[in-house]
Amino acid sequence: MTNRKFSSDNPAVLMEVCGTHTHELFRTGIRFSLPDWVRLISGPGCPVCVTDDRDLAKIITMARTYSVTVLTFGDMLRVPTPYGSLATLRSEGKNVQIVYSPVDALSYAREHQEEQCVFFAVGFETTMPAVAVAIQDTVNSRDVQNLYFLINHKKVIPALDILLSSKRVNVDGLILPGHVSAIIGKDVYEPLLYKHHIPGVVTGFSKDQLAFGLNLLMHLVLHGQVSVLNAYPEVVRDGGNKEAQNLIDMYFEPTDAYWRGLGFIPQSAMKLKEKFSSVDAEKAFPVDDVESQPIPGCKCADVVIGATEPINCPLFGKVCTPRNPIGPCMVSSEGTCSAWFRYGGEAVHG
Repeated sequence: MTNRKFSSDNPAVLMEVCGTHTHELFRTGIRFSLPDWVRLISGPGCPVCVTDDRDLAKIITMARTYSVTVLTFGDMLRVPTPYGSLATLRSEGKNVQIVYSPVDALSYAREHQEEQCVFFAVGFETTMPAVAVAIQDTVNSRDVQNLYFLINHKKVIPALDILLSSKRVNVDGLILPGHVSAIIGKDVYEPLLYKHHIPGVVTGFSKDQLAFGLNLLMHLVLHGQVSVLNAYPEVVRDGGNKEAQNLIDMYFEPTDAYWRGLGFIPQSAMKLKEKFSSVDAEKAFPVDDVESQPIPGCKCADVVIGATEPINCPLFGKVCTPRNPIGPCMVSSEGTCSAWFRYGGEAVHG
């Protein structure tokens, strides 16, 4: 154990992996009250933000090619791509419905038997168990034969491993996500953090929980300790939620995926197992893959991995605003650009 020296010119860089943490660190004022030797950067923990244009193009093309109803979470509606958005589909007369949970998608399909429905399942490990339950209910249901799932679930740890290995950002410690960790647990982070020689702390979302977790992490960083601590024990167990993990393993299996900002990452996502192909939208409504094209001028791909801050994007606050979002980092309620715009992130720089 070695005491480390940091200063305003050489700050300790702490990455909050979770998009909700990003917003809460702003909203509670914690981000503005940290010592000048600490710098916070955002990580790839906003599922909307890291969804690649290829995946959005798939559901958009599917709706344009087939007579299907798209069921999606509200944050996905306005995410722009070179191929349009789900909101664009609405303007074209396509049926796009916002749902708040996989159960809502199941209910909608049950109430609209005349429609072929595709639920666009986006999210990290947090949302996988609920989607698995909806798949289970659909497969076993006698009165729902019209619901299909386009799975776009991603796994947090492979993305962090690629990001830390790339050296695109310098990270001294990780504020680990509370919701994801409630499913996967604390212990699974240990191989990752020992590999990269940095500490991590799982924390909750209230002001007190965030302050406590940050204090623990700063102590670890200052003293050069590589460890994974759980500052959210009321929700997160060392081994995670075994029942939820069993549901995930029952219905999904790992697959390769593209991430915004990180590119192609092997075994970083989940897909439906072959035995459930009867509800797989990719099998029922096949479409060709497309190439991803970056949005001119938009720095979301760098923002989402902490390689730059929104204020460094030439579009931020000018062309790109919550009313007119150019990139998903401004669209999503968990997006970094959205947090900076709403809470005045420029103040962090004085």
